[in-house]
Amino acid sequence: MVGTQAGASRASSQPLGSTQMNWFYDLAQPFVWHPARALVVALVWLLAALILPKLVRRPLFIAAGAWGVFALLEFEAWRERADIRVDLLVTWPALCLLTVGCVSVAIRRMVTRGHGEAA
Repeated sequence: MVGTQAGASRASSQPLGSTQMNWFYDLAQPFVWHPARALVVALVWLLAALILPKLVRRPLFIAAGAWGVFALLEFEAWRERADIRVDLLVTWPALCLLTVGCVSVAIRRMVTRGHGEAA
């Protein structure tokens, strides 16, 4: 019974939303204050857009542009030595949603094109 009470008090000491969203913002840590890493991701998306068929280029160009803008924001934060990054509460989820959306559109276009050629 004592172990249950200790576990309950420890769990209640952190806000519910913070424990459920920590993993999401932990994904941003490799890029915070490291604009070159975000720029590498942008260049990878750009390279993929240039290599893949024309049909799937636009969504990948959009993802590359979004990562490029994020790299610029990280460079500015690094240059200004910004400690409190409230902007990440908006920019990181927006970047993740945009990236997932662009990749899913590109994959859907490739799959749809593949089925269209087979028929």
